[in-house]
Amino acid sequence: MKFKTLAVFAVMCLGMFSCSDKSEPEVNSGIVMNTTEYDGDTIHLPDSKNAMDEVFKDVPDIDEGPVISVGNTTVKAGEIAEVKVYLEGADLNWSNCGIHLTYPDVLECVYQEDDDMFLKYKAGVASEFNTGIVAMEWKKESNPPAELTEKGMGTMFFTVMFSGNDGQDGDILTLYLKVPEDAESGTVYPVGFYYRDTDMFRNTDNNASFEKYAFEHMKPGTITIE
Repeated sequence: MKFKTLAVFAVMCLGMFSCSDKSEPEVNSGIVMNTTEYDGDTIHLPDSKNAMDEVFKDVPDIDEGPVISVGNTTVKAGEIAEVKVYLEGADLNWSNCGIHLTYPDVLECVYQEDDDMFLKYKAGVASEFNTGIVAMEWKKESNPPAELTEKGMGTMFFTVMFSGNDGQDGDILTLYLKVPEDAESGTVYPVGFYYRDTDMFRNTDNNASFEKYAFEHMKPGTITIE
């Protein structure tokens, strides 16, 4: 039952992507993404910062807090890259998260066997005591925002839940992306973060400053072709 509830929550979050009015975009519409690096060029998607500023505008800063990062990995052309998401600074002090990752859309998400909805994943030590994990792709037919598609970016989403503050430091989970067979040696693909106003990283205190710190200090990673 817990897994079913979590799956429904994830589907609802993804379903909201196609509901915004493109003719009158709002700061808090959820069509946002953090600045990242792509093939040596900086991609500027200003809705991300605007939305984050709006959500956390009245939230006090704290000096230290949770840091979420994506690891760097190296693979050969045509192989499947392991995308590991890590956490530090919140050991046994977080209870749920809902986070989006971005990647160049020439990479392909890897799904669970005999499944076309949920992505393959491997839970890490940080998620050892979870009560449910769901990972999904934001597919093109679900109308992702133009500012992503025009820049050739894809998005995947994962959520992890616990019965209390049982989330630990360490790797949260591993997701998988297949790189093109013809990828050139030395190519670097960025894996970054995307923020929308339903995303979360919380503990049972629902401390907004804790959550603000997590989203403002995210660190992207890379997939490099040998």
